[in-house]
Amino acid sequence: MSSGHSTVTLRDVPAIVTAPPVRFSRFAKLALLCFILLGVFGMLSELQHDSRRAWLTFHVNFSYFFILSAASAGFASVFTITNAHWSRPLRRVFESTSSWLVISVIPFAVLYLFAYDEIFSLHAMTEGGKKVWLSRNFMFARNFVALAVMVYLIRRVISLGLRQDIGAIRAGLSGVKKEEILRWFHPKYDRYVDGFGGDAPLELRVIQDRKGFLSPVAVIVFSIALSLFGFDLIMSIDPLWISTLFGAFIFMTGVYMAVAWNSLGLQFVREMSPLIKSKIDRATIHDLGKLLFGFGIFWTYLFWSHYITIWYGNLPEETGWLITRVRVQPWHSWSWGVLGCLFFYPFLFGLNKDGKTIPRLLFTTACVVALGGWLLFFVLIVPTLYPDSIPLGINELLVSVGFIGAFLLSCGMYLENVPLIPFGDLYAKKK
Repeated sequence: MSSGHSTVTLRDVPAIVTAPPVRFSRFAKLALLCFILLGVFGMLSELQHDSRRAWLTFHVNFSYFFILSAASAGFASVFTITNAHWSRPLRRVFESTSSWLVISVIPFAVLYLFAYDEIFSLHAMTEGGKKVWLSRNFMFARNFVALAVMVYLIRRVISLGLRQDIGAIRAGLSGVKKEEILRWFHPKYDRYVDGFGGDAPLELRVIQDRKGFLSPVAVIVFSIALSLFGFDLIMSIDPLWISTLFGAFIFMTGVYMAVAWNSLGLQFVREMSPLIKSKIDRATIHDLGKLLFGFGIFWTYLFWSHYITIWYGNLPEETGWLITRVRVQPWHSWSWGVLGCLFFYPFLFGLNKDGKTIPRLLFTTACVVALGGWLLFFVLIVPTLYPDSIPLGINELLVSVGFIGAFLLSCGMYLENVPLIPFGDLYAKKK
């Protein structure tokens, strides 16, 4: 990564613990709540008109935001494993999606209870072992277990990081008078310091070791869980089509979307917090831009690997799925739009250093990539049941707006209640 970063040191800790929290304005929160209500209205309206379209739209948005939130929150473990000091000012933005990850259990349960017969109706065509594997209860049970384990591990890693920060503050290591940081002594933070030892630096070292142990486990679990999700809840909509590459493709799509959304979120947080703005310099933005550029190329490599394997195999059960999406209208143009958003545009802008270091250019590229990711999930999920038309109208857009509102509101609530830059590990005493 780039050199010359504005690093975070112990001298910065007083500024971190006394910095005002990132807060959405009342107008912003009201707007996001209105988005949610519009989403509910759109969903109910579409259910009355065409229930299958409604549940497919619900599934597209749930899949998109669930996968990107898991990948984004999973970066907390990746940053711990790699000991990426440059990423310290970015970590809370990445971690903020963990709030949505927990909430995702609710739409997952809704899919299980109400949407199976509409979305997975083609499962009735299967027989033998595949019929058992794709049976409603077995499919959702194993995905729920994977989701629960993944959420626990990711949240545990993030919680340990917060335990370090709150523990260091309450142990007086920051050197700031208690009267100036009373908000960190609120009872809602007590759970982070339960059982905190008397030797604070040693306790922080123990916590750091636990993070180091759990982080690789969390990364392995969330890569397996997202791959399983891709196989079961997206690929199996057409149970006769099989691709062993699909799980890895979905997993890496989530990582790509996570970098894009955090490139967006970072621009807003920089404007809302002078502390973050002072620590996010051009070198750090350049690193984030290189991640977006690199993952875009790798995503395209997986896409091409997928395409070329199906093409030279030339088997009807494989090529039919692809032909519907990339060779015939109305999906042909849509698929090229996806490739333009996720490869051509970010690749061309990423070739130039300015495209990766100028915040507005990076923001624009991230917007295009985030939109392309949503379009991609629409293409992956919908054409199996609507091969001759694109079921996208005002109600579908309202449902998407509702998911965006809920997602952003949950992320904002997390950022309002944590130290904006993690620092507790700086006080960890070596054993």
